[in-house]
Amino acid sequence: MPDLQTVLVPNPQCPVRQVKDGYIVMAASGATYPFDGPAALIWSQLDGSRDLAGILADIVATYEVEPDVAQADLLDFADSLLAAGLVVEA
Repeated sequence: MPDLQTVLVPNPQCPVRQVKDGYIVMAASGATYPFDGPAALIWSQLDGSRDLAGILADIVATYEVEPDVAQADLLDFADSLLAAGLVVEA
């Protein structure tokens, strides 16, 4: 499971298409994953230079959410991205 110091980048083998304010990512398996709202914010910041703590700060500043709730959700989301092979650790 990732922690707040984890730095992630999109898997270069997974095509990404930006659609309006969101993204659609295709896994190597062919499954597609649509991301909008907070998920799109997170995806847009997975550039290899920001750790999850920095992304968490942006989520808390952008959305009305308690930091503890946002942290748990972010770590779960990052874990699901890793499990689906959509991202890799930088």
